[in-house]
Amino acid sequence: MTAAVCVLNRWGETVPGDFLIGNLRNDNRGSIEGMPLQLMIVILVATMGTAVIMGWMGSIDSPHYIRDLGIEENVVSIQDGVIGDIHVCVTDQNGNPLEGASVLIANKQVDGPYLYVTTDRNGRATLSGWTLDDYPKSSIRLTVTAFMSGYTECSEYVEGLIV
Repeated sequence: MTAAVCVLNRWGETVPGDFLIGNLRNDNRGSIEGMPLQLMIVILVATMGTAVIMGWMGSIDSPHYIRDLGIEENVVSIQDGVIGDIHVCVTDQNGNPLEGASVLIANKQVDGPYLYVTTDRNGRATLSGWTLDDYPKSSIRLTVTAFMSGYTECSEYVEGLIV
């Protein structure tokens, strides 16, 4: 014995279930090759949303950072308050010289003839003429910092011996 399935159509009439399924298979109004219109709209919206997100993500660059200051001196002498020259070679995350980076001695007890120096096309710069205010100890850890727009800053240390 087979059970008959009856359902209500949109007008509230009772019809056999297989009648509705047959009508769905043959109803192609508002669709493309048998796909319902609502499904086509969902696919279109999902595709456009994915395209927008991929375009946005494609414009994101990998992070840039200053990898190394390449301070040539491990120790500098400080004579009569004048700090000896400090030579740096600033490189980016790939180890390439970074032109246009700003370099300074960040200690609050230190004054310079300028706020910072700028690296040349080879990433090199020299900090010279910087002075140390009256400092009671025989040595100081100098913080040399490099920064550039679009890059994370980097700090390294050099020991300053007061003679």
